[in-house]
Amino acid sequence: MIHTFSFFLLRGSEGQLTVCDGPFCCHLQYRRSPQGDNTELYALGAFSGTHTVNGRYAVQVCALVRCLGSEVSSCGQEVEEAESRVDFLLEGKFGTRHVYPSLLGSGMVLEQPDQVKTTADGRVAMKHSGMTVGLVTACLYGRVYDQD
Repeated sequence: MIHTFSFFLLRGSEGQLTVCDGPFCCHLQYRRSPQGDNTELYALGAFSGTHTVNGRYAVQVCALVRCLGSEVSSCGQEVEEAESRVDFLLEGKFGTRHVYPSLLGSGMVLEQPDQVKTTADGRVAMKHSGMTVGLVTACLYGRVYDQD
């Protein structure tokens, strides 16, 4: 069975959004600063299940992504460049303590999040602001090793 991300588009220059895949939910607070005549689309995605690329892996993922085109169907495709600066707080309640933050800027530049916090009940939050390049993707990637 192929299981895909549930993606929902960010609307407007700032706001909040929650996306769920079954009981697993991701929350986002954002403020976006488009540069120039920018029509880039961004979406929040949630995935909980088995990922089957180069093996089988049980994962829970919250992903803020720049979409490749102007349709929601292009979200999740490979993107390397972005112009929009996005300040955000991305959060999910994970069923694993193995959660890895990832923040990728335009030109495949890795950035360090301003803050990553984990609470005792499994909630993980990543906060970042003031990017120097456009945001390609911000991700909280949880590996559920005992379900592989």
